[in-house]
Amino acid sequence: MRAALLAFVLLGGCSSGEALPQGQPVECALGGAAGFAPDCTMERAERGDARLLVVRHPDGSFRRFELGVPGRGLVTADGADAASVQRGDGTVEVQVGPDRYRLPVAG
Repeated sequence: MRAALLAFVLLGGCSSGEALPQGQPVECALGGAAGFAPDCTMERAERGDARLLVVRHPDGSFRRFELGVPGRGLVTADGADAASVQRGDGTVEVQVGPDRYRLPVAG
C-alpha cells in the first residue's frame, strides 16, 4: 500500500511571501525545528527509469528521493540516511535525519 500511495505523491503545497528556490513550495521543518513552515520547494525529475523528487532548502542544499520503489515506496536517492514516511491527512510526512517535509499527495 505504501508504494502505491507514494507513487502518487506530490503536487501541492503552501506559498510564502519570501523568495524561494524554483519549484513547488512545500512545508518543512529543518534541522530539528519544532514547527513546519513553507520554506522549501520541490521539483519532480526523471533519471533513466527512476522517478525523482528533489526538495530544496532555502540555503541552497537539497535532498533527492526516488518515488515508487517496488516494496519500499519513497526512498532517499543518495546519502546514508534512510527516509521515514508517515501518512497524514492529504500529505505524507517524510523525515531524513533532523529534517522533516510535509509533502502533498494526489488522490
